[in-house]
Amino acid sequence: MRISTAIKIKNAALALVILLSSGGGAIAGPTVGVSANIPASVADIIRNIQAKPVFAHSSWGIYLVDLATGEVLIDEAGGKSLLPASVMKVYGLATALHNYGAGYRFRTPVYRLGEVKDHVLAGDLVLVASGDFNFGLRTQPDGTLAFNSLPEVDHNTTYTGFPGGAYVKGSHPLAALDALAAQVKAAGIAEIKGNIAIDDRLFETFRGFSAGPIAPIWVNENVIDIMVTPAKAGEKPQIDWRPQSAAIKVENDVTTVAGPAGPLEVTTPSPGVIKVSGRIAAGSPPILTISQIADATAFARTAFIEALARAGVKVTAAPLGAPGALPDKAAYGDANRVAEYGSPPLSEYVKVILKVSYNRGADLMICLAAVKAGSRDCEKGLAEVLKLVSKNGVSPTGTYLFDGAGTSTNNRTTPSDLATFLRKIAPTSWGSAIHDGMAILGVDGSQAPNGAGTPAAGHVRIKDGDMVAGSAAGQLVALATTQTGYIDAKSGRRLAYSMLVNNVSFPSLEEYNAARADVAAVVVAIQQGY
Repeated sequence: MRISTAIKIKNAALALVILLSSGGGAIAGPTVGVSANIPASVADIIRNIQAKPVFAHSSWGIYLVDLATGEVLIDEAGGKSLLPASVMKVYGLATALHNYGAGYRFRTPVYRLGEVKDHVLAGDLVLVASGDFNFGLRTQPDGTLAFNSLPEVDHNTTYTGFPGGAYVKGSHPLAALDALAAQVKAAGIAEIKGNIAIDDRLFETFRGFSAGPIAPIWVNENVIDIMVTPAKAGEKPQIDWRPQSAAIKVENDVTTVAGPAGPLEVTTPSPGVIKVSGRIAAGSPPILTISQIADATAFARTAFIEALARAGVKVTAAPLGAPGALPDKAAYGDANRVAEYGSPPLSEYVKVILKVSYNRGADLMICLAAVKAGSRDCEKGLAEVLKLVSKNGVSPTGTYLFDGAGTSTNNRTTPSDLATFLRKIAPTSWGSAIHDGMAILGVDGSQAPNGAGTPAAGHVRIKDGDMVAGSAAGQLVALATTQTGYIDAKSGRRLAYSMLVNNVSFPSLEEYNAARADVAAVVVAIQQGY
């Protein structure tokens, strides 16, 4: 999902529904005609919806293909290059799965540089980052990764301080660091005389994607969660945050008010200081907002030192001090590895990214593609994505890749490219991870509220996307409202589809909700009509 920062959205209800979306418009075109061979029940739905005033200036593209035979069932402007929004995530995730395998597990080791005598390490301790964005946060006892389904907004898809955000259930921000620290203690180290360092040389921290910086090391997915609970009108609300660390101080400049309140504002007036400002309504639910961690490596170092202290390991190095120079990578070996944290399989990460539309998680996959190609430059990963998709039915003149998340307004793809790609990858050893990772209509993730109670609920796997922009004049437009995925049709046929709609004007919250419901209604009709 992406929201333009051209204006601040003042309507809290409207802003919330935008947050609950999964998310350069395309050139507007006339209403798309419906092919004659489409079942009448489906054709009528498409024709009636596209004729609505809200879609008067929209561009539509719909493509539906039989997964087994390759028969094209609907091709309405399927070759039109449109703004895809978050459905673009499919391409980068597929590349990561192709390169690493669905069963790949991130391994984050810790090495001692020096000898241990009488439980004292006379040297440094180095944690080597592996690019594990979860790093214990979401891991459940059964090895799965937890995520929030709408109407609860997953913490790392919270963009502004409106109600709806929630901690991920059963999540523990410092779980991996605590586990590593316990292993260090179990390895016979009770005191460390040297320094503590985080080796972040897997790739260069990249700040060129609009979703935010992508680093090799992640703690709490590199955000500070801030929960604001209202008090009585006129009083300061309670503010809690996690993870707690000496690296972060949070200032409370929020006022509880009797009437409606707007978004909370989060700023960083100085390094290590987060300021939360604005108003919160008395009697309203607590509000979760976030602040991205500016220096992921420095924060992880401080948090690791604190974890070691909790484990009973004495550390001489100052928590907020400089880490010093990193050793040659040849210094790392089995003999001096004192701890290692292993993750759930990559397929679980795909679920989180697709089901909640986690932007920075998707951008990380581009960096990992670059690493697999031997580069530390994240942007090099885009070429690797293009190589894979071009071999699987995607036209290099119809699809343009600028990030992994789909947040760039420069991204373009076609409905036929997306649906054809999904069909091509379905039989691969990792294709099921894409299918299984998508939100299920009426069941979970970003699609939990959509199609609920219809016969299609539970039978459609969807990656959706929305890109919403507002002008200084107060106009609001969905530059992209999109879907792609797999359909288990009523007849038993298995289908792949893509539906991209660009430029949907919504002067009111009700019209925006209705437009998104209309797009979902087309998919319900297809599932029932074939």
